[in-house]
Amino acid sequence: MAETKRKMGKRPVVYLASGSPQRRAILEELGISYQLLTIDTNEIVAATARETVEENAKCKLLEGLRIADRGTVVIGVDTVLEAQSRILGKPADEPAAIQYLQMLSGGSATAYSAVAAAVAGAAEGCLATETAEVHFKILPPDVIRWYLSTGEPMGRAGAFGIGRLGEILTESVDGCYSCVSGLPKTALILALSRVAAEQTPESLRNVPAVLTGTRARLRSFAVHLS
Repeated sequence: MAETKRKMGKRPVVYLASGSPQRRAILEELGISYQLLTIDTNEIVAATARETVEENAKCKLLEGLRIADRGTVVIGVDTVLEAQSRILGKPADEPAAIQYLQMLSGGSATAYSAVAAAVAGAAEGCLATETAEVHFKILPPDVIRWYLSTGEPMGRAGAFGIGRLGEILTESVDGCYSCVSGLPKTALILALSRVAAEQTPESLRNVPAVLTGTRARLRSFAVHLS
């Protein structure tokens, strides 16, 4: 059920099927009021990174739709990193986190992030997927040990959180910073515009198309709740 309400308007614009503080912060940056939904899903790893985030985002959305009030907008989000042709989700333990960070050291990774959105009770939803390239500094063992000691790598895709201390591990980002952080703003705006434009803040309803760029992909899908 809904557990936390952000009163940024008369009623929540979206129900967020996630407990991520980074995603909450991005919604607040955009002026989108929200309500959190507690869901229980098992994240999967599919054949590709794009398929992985799309399937996980849809699964989170569907779980959220089952408990949300009818007529409410729900979003599910998922993010992974892909490095050296390997999908890096959340590390299971510290040895896995060390391995991930060693793979990222001095190289690049692609962040894939998907936003699945739908109105509770509607037959169709929208899926927007976005990518960004992250280029990392060389991370010697003492840097990796320090970063692990902060506790930040655990529970984050690729053992890396750009929204906090992880940013200083990077050299540059090609694409949107928010895509790496866990809730891509371009994909989010596209998805909300498709399913519930009238419920989004007015400033986000008419974003010039040129600003959506080429990194975000949008498609519709049928909503089936068993």
